[in-house]
Amino acid sequence: MGKKKNAYPGVKIFKYAFLVIFSIVIIIPFYWLIASSLKNDGQFFAVPPVWVPDPPLWENYPFVLLELKYWRFIANSIWLGAAVVLLCVTSSSFVAYGFARFKFPGKNILFALLLSTMMLPVQVTMIPQFILFRHLGWLNTYLPLLVPHLFGSAYIIFLLRQFFAGIPREMDEAAKIDGCNSLLIWLWIILPQSKPALITSALFVFMYTYKDVMAPLLYLGNQSRYTVAVAVLLFTSPNYTNFSLQFVGVALALVPTVIFFIISQKFTDSGIQIASLK
Repeated sequence: MGKKKNAYPGVKIFKYAFLVIFSIVIIIPFYWLIASSLKNDGQFFAVPPVWVPDPPLWENYPFVLLELKYWRFIANSIWLGAAVVLLCVTSSSFVAYGFARFKFPGKNILFALLLSTMMLPVQVTMIPQFILFRHLGWLNTYLPLLVPHLFGSAYIIFLLRQFFAGIPREMDEAAKIDGCNSLLIWLWIILPQSKPALITSALFVFMYTYKDVMAPLLYLGNQSRYTVAVAVLLFTSPNYTNFSLQFVGVALALVPTVIFFIISQKFTDSGIQIASLK
């Protein structure tokens, strides 16, 4: 067996070399982002490109974060993303539970109609939604960004429904014998068994909400309510764009998403694998 493992030492070397090269290719854009945020205008537009800022303008970060109160936009995005995750994942899991566990007339037709909404571009519903929210007096509030998620997401419902369908029904029957109704089965049996799928869904919803520019820019007129995705545009004007500060804003905006991804990576990987198998 030892001879067989060492028969092709070049293969192992090639694998490590490929991984190193691939990692460098992935890291270069992030390095360029950080390096560009530390440059002055002369270095930013220099030809050939300046890879190492000299001197690095570290003061750009506290200036953007504190002086320009960029932390407020990050906080807006974090709490809005958390609220949307709570509303969307909760409602989607409830609907997915119904499709996965109950039989009722027209179930397959309703599920097909639900999936068909995924093919509808956002631009098609944008104007009718804006007119509706304007008549409701919701403009310049967070309600247009929160209320639609009370009804769930077709993609998240599909993902969770596939996961719920793989949970043995014997667990439901055992819970019914112990006196649980359908609501308690969903709450105490289905949800605890579905942590990987729920955390994966939460990550997808949070990332979509966090990076969304169109909806906050359309409904939030007060600058103090801007999310970080919209706040990045504040560094751009018709006459001048401060690219270094804009890159600082982008780098700061990445921090919460990276932290969230690292924390949920264990569950996310298993959830994606299970979803792909189903």
